[in-house]
Amino acid sequence: MGSTLILMRRLLLTALAICLLLPAHTFAAAGLQLSLELPYSLAGRQMTVAPGQRIHAMFNIENSAPESQWVAVRLELPPGFRVDGTPEHWMVGQSKTSANQLLQRELELSAGYGQWFDLLAVSVDEQVAEGVYLVRLTAGEISRELRVKVALRTDGISAKTKPVLERVVLPLDRDGLRDEKQNANTLVLRDRSLDYYKNVLRGKGAANLEIEAIHPVSYMGLDFSNPAGQQKLLMVEAELIDKNSRRRVAGLYTPGSNSEHDGAGAMAAGQERLTAFVAMTGEQRQRLLLPIYADEAQLTEGSYLLRVTVEDGETQSWSQELPLTVIKKNRRGMLTLGAGVAMLLAFLVLISRKLPQVLAGMKTRRLITIALFGTCAFAVVNVPSTLLNDFLHIFLGPFSFLISGMFSGIMLYMLTGALVTLIPLHGVVSLMAAIRLLLGMLAFGHMSPLVFLSYGVNAFLLELALAGFGFTTATSQSNLPVQFSWRRMATLGLACALADTTATFVTMQGMAVLYRLFFADWYIFMVMAVNGFLYTMIGAACGALLGARLSGVGSD
Repeated sequence: MGSTLILMRRLLLTALAICLLLPAHTFAAAGLQLSLELPYSLAGRQMTVAPGQRIHAMFNIENSAPESQWVAVRLELPPGFRVDGTPEHWMVGQSKTSANQLLQRELELSAGYGQWFDLLAVSVDEQVAEGVYLVRLTAGEISRELRVKVALRTDGISAKTKPVLERVVLPLDRDGLRDEKQNANTLVLRDRSLDYYKNVLRGKGAANLEIEAIHPVSYMGLDFSNPAGQQKLLMVEAELIDKNSRRRVAGLYTPGSNSEHDGAGAMAAGQERLTAFVAMTGEQRQRLLLPIYADEAQLTEGSYLLRVTVEDGETQSWSQELPLTVIKKNRRGMLTLGAGVAMLLAFLVLISRKLPQVLAGMKTRRLITIALFGTCAFAVVNVPSTLLNDFLHIFLGPFSFLISGMFSGIMLYMLTGALVTLIPLHGVVSLMAAIRLLLGMLAFGHMSPLVFLSYGVNAFLLELALAGFGFTTATSQSNLPVQFSWRRMATLGLACALADTTATFVTMQGMAVLYRLFFADWYIFMVMAVNGFLYTMIGAACGALLGARLSGVGSD
């Protein structure tokens, strides 16, 4: 007996909980379940409507009976509420017993949870007074009334205020945020020319272009200002326009089309535009996010105009044009890295042939001097840069080079300029760089392809620049102290600055390729201008002065 009471109590509590959790606008009878939301809001539950506002009614009917049945649906709207236009399959008329607008239709619901839903647009007259209005809904034997509250807006904005398309933003990431990896108004296409070979090397087999095509190359955002909080379903059309001829350019497409006119399959062959449906949820400011699909094989690099047209299918439309630069996947890094590797290999070949001659013709005193300068450079450049790198990143982030560059730029090239002034021979800079590299490997474990590339390219370009400007020769012509001059100081600074600027560019591009990092163009130019050119020129110029004074201490 006790167990029976406990069971009944649990059943009653369960039933009560289910009743409490059911929304107030859900009704059931004769195997029918009805769900109605008026006003329906995409942004969440809307409690009130304003005079002149356009709202929506969303209702869903489900048949849980074991047999199919015909259901007559009636919707009565109070005075001041009217349905927009003539909805499909609905009969719109006037109630015989009241001033309510009457909408009727019949539908067949299949057995076993057959379902039907519809969305109707309803406009509220501007002359409607504040208050609570009743909306009567009848579906079969179900007849209920819903209360809709009408209240004036407190912000003073008219419900008729139209939304405004403020701007079109791209590229964006999948979260709708600005993609800092790319320049504004730029569409970077994927390089799929080597997909077959990439997949073979990875063991993936042949590339499936249809599958890969459904992945967007980027995202585009439409920033809308919607003070009245209107809710609409919008159709967006984007197309590329040639700047000169003003004709549409093929390349953008809508994936997954099965239209016999546009072509079947993911690539949607023959389509020359991107189309999509988006929802305006009623937020006063909203960014509508759209994926961008492009056929890399059909679309070529160049400058275009991106025309974006938005329509609500009723009365409003928006259109904007903006310049768009289309580029293939950035190959600059690969080409630069290839050039750097070529310079490194050429430098290694040259060293293997010339190093014995350089060392044989070098006096012991000069070798000791080079070793001292290399050790000093390691102490004042490598050590502070390594120890302070993480600390500087905490406060300055990517701009830490403004401080660390004083060591790798000013201090390093002050020693380099002084050494070249004291020993103006080919190979001096390379020997100094080799000592720094060896000490860095032993002390901090700096051994990576990028480290070897950076040291090698830097030494190679410095040797070329110093030899080209006449600062180094194969044999020393004079043992006299070097006379300081402003021209010599400026020329030495310029030679070192040009070499280091080029080496900085090669190093950054190598980092981008090997470590899959991204550097904005303005950031690369800033590092090259400040760390590569300015700091280096200052350091080399000071080195010329230092070397001229040190040359008077002793000679060979």
